[in-house]
Amino acid sequence: MLQDWPILAACLGAALVPYLIEGFVFKKRIGIFAILFWILALQFLTMYLSVYAATFLENNKWVFLAVLIKGFGAMAFVTIGVVPFIALPLSILIAAAVLAFRFFRPAK
Repeated sequence: MLQDWPILAACLGAALVPYLIEGFVFKKRIGIFAILFWILALQFLTMYLSVYAATFLENNKWVFLAVLIKGFGAMAFVTIGVVPFIALPLSILIAAAVLAFRFFRPAK
């Protein structure tokens, strides 16, 4: 699990770019990019914590609860591909297009 931290940091960093653009450039506190970033962060947190929690519970003979926690981790693992591989590149392109239109718009 420790070898996954660079990939985790890269995914969160990619999600952070449109979130920061939205926050500083568009002055929006809560927007679609903020929601996407926090969904991604919660998915990673759920996935990684479920592994450690399930291992601890299995070692202490709480197998049924460990299986339930593994299920939550599996759902996070399955759904995690949607955010970084589909929504985030699209959101970066949309943010870049909006910034380009604002930059190249003629002054009034």
